[in-house]
Amino acid sequence: MSMVDWLLTEQLMQIFQEAQAKRSGLNATLEARSPLGEEDVLAGAGAVVRIEATDGAVLVVTPRRIHRVMGERGLELVRFEELVGYDWISPEMSEKVEQKDAHWDRLYLYPRSAPPITLAHLGEAVYPLMTFLGRVLEFQSEKVLLRKLDDEVVELLGKCLTAAARSRFFTDQELADLFRRSRQSLLVVAGIWPKVNLAAPDVLDLLERVVEALIAGKDDFPEEWDEWIGEPPVKVEAALEVFRMVSSGEV
Repeated sequence: MSMVDWLLTEQLMQIFQEAQAKRSGLNATLEARSPLGEEDVLAGAGAVVRIEATDGAVLVVTPRRIHRVMGERGLELVRFEELVGYDWISPEMSEKVEQKDAHWDRLYLYPRSAPPITLAHLGEAVYPLMTFLGRVLEFQSEKVLLRKLDDEVVELLGKCLTAAARSRFFTDQELADLFRRSRQSLLVVAGIWPKVNLAAPDVLDLLERVVEALIAGKDDFPEEWDEWIGEPPVKVEAALEVFRMVSSGEV
């Protein structure tokens, strides 16, 4: 049982115990053992959560994965080591109030190498499950990845984001065209870097676009390059490649 397993076991128990105390209609129960195995993970009572979905489906949440129960067998929906993000409802649906209200108990999970997974009809269990998934991403994504990344790589990529957001490299229109973001949005990303979900595919995509555009404009803005980045392009490209390999799970 790894340290991450132990931490997530504790979080799973605590989050759903608190939810049971606060939500009388919670459609989730803590169970001592998983019906699907994983004895090496499930140390102690109440280490598995069983969610009775409002459409009759049954989900089992463990510190490592989510299963859909089918008789005495389970269909693995997502393994947490592959999870890179999730949404409550979806970006498109959040703009449509009627659909948002109708699908409030739906989650979208984003595995690294598979299509998105929809969990629907979660009922009141959607709220503690969201909280737990946040812990999963914290323990399995940002902290784990940061331990694999040199401080120099993190700092240099942060400089690139800041240069794109604050310097004269790009106009507001170029930011929208190149990165599909407003200046304010990019300022937010640069401001909280690296406290974002480093494993999310859109983070790598944004960094790739930023680095490519900055290097392409270096000769037009040599003073800005020296002031905001201060390293040769080959070093920036090397930092990006390290980040790509780590975030994609290659190393």
